[in-house]
Amino acid sequence: SSGRKPMDIKFLERYLPEGIPFPFSRSYSIVARSRIFRDFYRQVAEEVALRLNEGRILDVGTGPGYLPIEIAKLVEKAEIIGIDLSEDMIRIARRNAEKESVKVKFLVMDANNMSFEDSYFDLVLSTGSLHHWKKPLKVISEMRRVLKESGEAWIYDLRKDAPDELIANKLREYGYGKLTRSVIFRMVKLHSGISLKEMMEIGEKAKEIFRNCSIEESWHSFPVMKLRLCI
Repeated sequence: SSGRKPMDIKFLERYLPEGIPFPFSRSYSIVARSRIFRDFYRQVAEEVALRLNEGRILDVGTGPGYLPIEIAKLVEKAEIIGIDLSEDMIRIARRNAEKESVKVKFLVMDANNMSFEDSYFDLVLSTGSLHHWKKPLKVISEMRRVLKESGEAWIYDLRKDAPDELIANKLREYGYGKLTRSVIFRMVKLHSGISLKEMMEIGEKAKEIFRNCSIEESWHSFPVMKLRLCI
């Protein structure tokens, strides 16, 4: 057949950016500030606080920086860094941290080639960024390189093949109207997320890099999967 496959890698690499450029960064920041996403960031931050009360934490694909900001409120002794390929996202994240009066460092950096030294972080996180990565194993390899021997990587992303009714019910719980529910629903189904099968395929390949890999369905405020990678 002459037609391209739905997940053709060359097509993705050519047309889809890994970072969200201006002006789309501004609309994304507004969506990420909504209650449903802020609840998700708080819940992940609580998971982090249960594991660490100090150390170095990296957030890959930090966007507007809401996750590191929430972590900084709970883990005050930690050194927290957020990186993103989008310069405008980093500008937004720095302003958000200043407004919240928390100490978080935000850097413009490519997750495929991080400038951090080896074995630097205790925990590496990523939320909602995996589906943007053109070469996920390259990013995962970089995560492994910058992690200490006792460290872990937690990669979260929306599950776009979650049951339709479950997604609709979650949106209703947050009081979204029919039109808004339709927009968010289509966004998740068409772009913002990854299927369970895709996540399992990435996890299987990641076993060559990390000793232990597991996938957890963390429903949180929205249907989410968590790829947990342990050294």
